[in-house]
Amino acid sequence: MKPLFYSKDSGHPDDIYHYRPGKPWVKTAELFFIQPEGKHLRVENKNVNCLFNNLTRELFDVHYNHFIQFLNIDFSPIAVQERNYELLVSEQEFLIQKIITSWIYYYTINNLEVKVQRDDFTHPYMTDYILSLLDKKYGIDTLASLALGAHLLRMNLDDYCNTVKGRRTYYNR
Repeated sequence: MKPLFYSKDSGHPDDIYHYRPGKPWVKTAELFFIQPEGKHLRVENKNVNCLFNNLTRELFDVHYNHFIQFLNIDFSPIAVQERNYELLVSEQEFLIQKIITSWIYYYTINNLEVKVQRDDFTHPYMTDYILSLLDKKYGIDTLASLALGAHLLRMNLDDYCNTVKGRRTYYNR
């Protein structure tokens, strides 16, 4: 298999996009049920269920792990009004799996070369991926929910709030 090119820019350690080559390789076959389905590849577990175009088990494993090396969500606790907020490990796993499989799906369904790009991690879709989880856990547009969302995505709170407002307007049309 030829080496895949992802980016010359490694990003900054405080950015949502930051290359960390030391991240342990995830054995996707242990994390997901992966099986061919016709000319497609079905990848599923309790968090995701995707049918990928033009993808083998081996390529899914490679792409998933390259995304892991670049995706730099801040899962550290955050204090809001003298109370700490954070996600459980299971919620963190859900987000990582949802984000990565969604981006791989986007590339494969559109017959594009799978790339890991900073633009993907700063796209408004990233807010979509975490919004329902935070809404359920901490309430819709509460200070805790908004502050934690901004923190997770390493965004300025005002920018994150504007993105949330825009996404809610978009989906409520």
